[in-house]
Amino acid sequence: MHSTMLRLLAQEATKGNKPSSTFKAGSFALVVKEITAQFWVKCHPSYVGNRMRTLRIMWSTIQTIRKKSSFGWDDNLKMITCDTKTYQEEVMVHRKHAEYLNKKIEMHDELAIVVEKDTATDNGDSAEFVVDNVEEGVVKKGKNVVESSTTGSGISKSRKRGRAPSNTDDNVLTDLSDQLKETVVALKEINWGPVDYTALYNEVMAMMANSYSEDMLATAFDHLCENEKAARGFLAKNARLRKLWLDGFLFPQL
Repeated sequence: MHSTMLRLLAQEATKGNKPSSTFKAGSFALVVKEITAQFWVKCHPSYVGNRMRTLRIMWSTIQTIRKKSSFGWDDNLKMITCDTKTYQEEVMVHRKHAEYLNKKIEMHDELAIVVEKDTATDNGDSAEFVVDNVEEGVVKKGKNVVESSTTGSGISKSRKRGRAPSNTDDNVLTDLSDQLKETVVALKEINWGPVDYTALYNEVMAMMANSYSEDMLATAFDHLCENEKAARGFLAKNARLRKLWLDGFLFPQL
């Protein structure tokens, strides 16, 4: 699925559908349609957006390693090269860098086409984002119009331009604050060693009791496997917060 998405996005960029650091709205819609048709899974534009953030991080990591004088580059194999000592020293400090050293970087050229402009302009955090738009079933691109201000406690409050906060906003903020507190408490108890993906799979599939289909949970599991921080966060959450996360991931338009 990852390779298919990357290939399709590279094709869209080559066609001129990525004029800046973001794709045109129709590109994400096309990827969603193709993945849904090929893999028989319910795919949402949010999955493509989340995967784009992961791709930006991957590309940024690759470029960071390549800039170090102790590493070489084999352009034929698309591989960062180094000797045994350099490898050991790098992995000791950055364990995750091992997957990029002395190994062919699969679909490197497609990755460069899809995200190279992004990392050159926004370091992975674009000021634009792609959202579901129910109107005519089209995925449209919009500007982020939410501004953030931070309170003394460090919790960010969101407000929309041109509108004073309402009681509903206060209730939402209270709910979010409660959720954050529960998550922080759970994180203190989580094992920060390697993610146990068998346990993660079992916990995700246990949510089937909440009326999610197996295919939907499989899509969520694939996403968590590709995002270690998200996987750790999911494992740290209680059942109620896991359901909230799944609803947000699987039904972003609601």
